[in-house]
Amino acid sequence: LGVSNDCISNIAKKDKFKLPLENRPGQGQKKLTTFKEDRYLLNLMKKDRQKSSRQLATDWNSSHGKSISARTVRRRLFNAGYKSYTVKPKPYRKPSHCSARLKFAKQCSDWNFSDWKTVIFSDESHFEVFNRKNKPFVRRLPSESDKPFNFQPRVQGGG
Repeated sequence: LGVSNDCISNIAKKDKFKLPLENRPGQGQKKLTTFKEDRYLLNLMKKDRQKSSRQLATDWNSSHGKSISARTVRRRLFNAGYKSYTVKPKPYRKPSHCSARLKFAKQCSDWNFSDWKTVIFSDESHFEVFNRKNKPFVRRLPSESDKPFNFQPRVQGGG
């Protein structure tokens, strides 16, 4: 069964004396942080969602008397529903770009197929992300995939 003989004999003793099989309350290692401290950790993470768990642990340790590890930070954030995702690259757009795109879309809303055949579409553009060669991560809930902090602006040709 993959269980030690001591384990089986302990279960048999409990069954013989009609004792409950589950562990008594209060057994096991206690949590290092309280619910309030976990909320503080979530607020720290929400201020800068791209901070690593090691940086969050350092920030938390500097403001509290207790010391927690980066692994504990990851565990608390995961239990709260936050996972780490890579940031999606997105073309950088100023408000003027957005208004020009909207104006063009309104002008072309009544075009038919033959009008669109005269337009030349090109997708041969080189884009680079601002100042990042490695992939940055962001912590978020699965339902927050379209929020602005999930995107890394990029410009054509490296800016």
